[in-house]
Amino acid sequence: MSAFEELGVMPELAKAVEDLGWMLPSPVQAEAIPLILGGGDVMAAAETGSGKTGAFAIPMLQIVHETLRQRARSGSAASTSGRGAAGAAAAAASPAAVPCVLSSEDRELHVAVSPDGLSAQSRSEKAWGGVRGSVGVFASCGGKVYYEVTVTDEGLCRVGWSCPTAALELGTDRLGWGFGGTGKKSHNRQFDSYGEPFALNDVVGCLLDCGEAGGSVAFTKNGRPLGEAFKLPDNLRNQVLHPAITLKNAEVALNFGATPLAFPPPPGYIPLAQAPAAWVAAGGGAAAASAGGGGNGRGEKDLGRKPVCLILEPAKDLAEQTANCFNDYGKHLKAPEVKTGLFVGGMDAAPQIRMLREGVDVVVGTPGRVIDFVESGKIPLDQIRFFVLDEADRLIADNPDVITKLYGRLPKQGTGIHRLQVLLFSATLHSPEVKDMAGRICINPILVDLKGRDAVPETVDHVLVRVDPREDRSWLQSNPEVFTDSCHALDRVGPNAAASPECLSEGVKRLKQRLLQRIIDTMKMEQCLIFCRTNHDCDQLERFLNTLGGAGGGAGGRGFRGKRESGKENPYSCCVLAGARSMDERRAALSAFKDGDVRFLIATDVAARGIDIRELPYVINMTLPDKSEDYIHRIGRVGRADTMGLAISLVAEVPEKVWFCTVKGMKPWLAPDSSNTRTTDKGGHTIWYNERELLGAIEGRLGRPIPPMSDDLTLPPELAERLSAAGDKYGQQRGGGVSKEVTEHLAAIASNVAQLAGLEWQVQTSYLSLKRKWG
Repeated sequence: MSAFEELGVMPELAKAVEDLGWMLPSPVQAEAIPLILGGGDVMAAAETGSGKTGAFAIPMLQIVHETLRQRARSGSAASTSGRGAAGAAAAAASPAAVPCVLSSEDRELHVAVSPDGLSAQSRSEKAWGGVRGSVGVFASCGGKVYYEVTVTDEGLCRVGWSCPTAALELGTDRLGWGFGGTGKKSHNRQFDSYGEPFALNDVVGCLLDCGEAGGSVAFTKNGRPLGEAFKLPDNLRNQVLHPAITLKNAEVALNFGATPLAFPPPPGYIPLAQAPAAWVAAGGGAAAASAGGGGNGRGEKDLGRKPVCLILEPAKDLAEQTANCFNDYGKHLKAPEVKTGLFVGGMDAAPQIRMLREGVDVVVGTPGRVIDFVESGKIPLDQIRFFVLDEADRLIADNPDVITKLYGRLPKQGTGIHRLQVLLFSATLHSPEVKDMAGRICINPILVDLKGRDAVPETVDHVLVRVDPREDRSWLQSNPEVFTDSCHALDRVGPNAAASPECLSEGVKRLKQRLLQRIIDTMKMEQCLIFCRTNHDCDQLERFLNTLGGAGGGAGGRGFRGKRESGKENPYSCCVLAGARSMDERRAALSAFKDGDVRFLIATDVAARGIDIRELPYVINMTLPDKSEDYIHRIGRVGRADTMGLAISLVAEVPEKVWFCTVKGMKPWLAPDSSNTRTTDKGGHTIWYNERELLGAIEGRLGRPIPPMSDDLTLPPELAERLSAAGDKYGQQRGGGVSKEVTEHLAAIASNVAQLAGLEWQVQTSYLSLKRKWG
């Protein structure tokens, strides 16, 4: 039995990771895999490069595969979903065994549900709060059902029916149909007059007709029919409809028919609680039912398996890397195979839509493309069992509304191992924003915090280079040519204005590129990841390095001309990995850097999140990030797997004016003028950046000051002495031997290995004895 199998991992997955050279699970994998297999919500914080992707991908693949095999063996998906009128009649004598109540999970957080599940209230005066029933009805069941809502307190309410993946605010999307107290019916945010208003003590009946002639929704008030409100579309036949209400500072009581109704339902309708079992889906049943591809009893085309896992990544490259990991880990899973799909922007949507139609089990994507596909109905969410935020801190900082919106659409009716599991993974999970989001989307999450908030890899050394244009006047030289961001295109700069803040800011920009060249030459760098603040900064630095290397600094600065037969193009060869580049360009840049065709990869924070580059010796920060968490992510590119790494930061001693434009699509740096070069408080698109303050926050995070490099740009004496004494070199493992982590793991499993060796000896001995006896 392998070390991974001891964690409960199935042999097919264990073999796949062994093929990748993993003999032992990393600490985060050893902690997280059993927790995820056990069905709990998990927040895992571990340093970059610790195997976080495997920590959630391996157990998720196992659960998905087991679920698919169970469905294939039992045929339950098809048998429970093929419910035409004949199927409904055959099951009419079997009432639903699951009690009809309001779900305590499928609700907005500010909606309170009573212990018996038959009343709800929301005391928010500003926000609508929704909740769905725990039991739904197959739209293809052929029957007619009814439930009652009594208004028990003043306020606003809306009642009706919705699908499990509809917005909880009833009637605001295409999967919800509601009737409000103001006398308006609502669907897909269209509000039309219907019936009459209702208020305190009124009883509203909610009717759902799932007949073969076409479904419809209607309502009654105090026993009086108000007429048909909605015709249900034919493409809804593969869905499940749940009772749904949404409240604003209101309270209601519900009766699904387990007790006598205030008013008898119209002829042909039966109370939901008394509906035959064949008509209803409870908990995970809704998802299972829809897996059959529609089940309308009329040979509807199978639309393929629906996603079980939804994984969000902050960047296209990281999403692609994660999808590839799922394919690598699951390559030995057969009968059935687990299908993983990549859904990111900047690429043709047609193949992605075709993939969804054919069937996808795991959706990996970026927030923009995923929410677009969800809201347009291309990605169904009614079977989702896993919701994963990878690089959660960045996702939550940049896309909190998308995360909340997606979570609100996910089914939450299941219990035990069938419930929705929410997983948050990142190197840092300690910010207030992350904790607040976790409190809203997780249920009693278990925190796997291996290193703690202030931990950074022990294998990374940190140094800084002070950039002071007041002391180093080389920025006034014209050679080598530098390329700055045009922030000071209209300002007077030069020897006669060297004391002005604008001139010193321009001096910082010019001096940083020259200092970078000196660092590269002094350290004789063969490979280095260089971080810039913006896409435009990446472009300008690429032009500078290409000019140094003789590749030219033309528009865009794209000097790398593709893979050569051997060797790097020049001492300053580089590529860019930034959000403004196309997916193909980013993929090619990363490949060229990993293959050794270029020495330098210039990247932005988001683009380089989670990128795994083995034995990378150096990281350079051209500008410090504005959050200390991003510094931890940046320097985490080096120091992986007990490999020594050096993080170099160029820190300006004076404030630097930089572009800060939040208007999508606007690029003021391409045409600087007297208006857009103003600071944001004056209506422009620039800010003053103070790296000394940012350095203080980072040093506080590290718990120690970062030493400066010597004047000749060599290592500080203490670092040079330590490196020399240990015989180490940046980019190789400490001491040149087996890592501390591997040594500890080997010691931990030594007894198990000895037992396995003994068992192997017994098996071989028994086999030889039998062979001699019967041979």
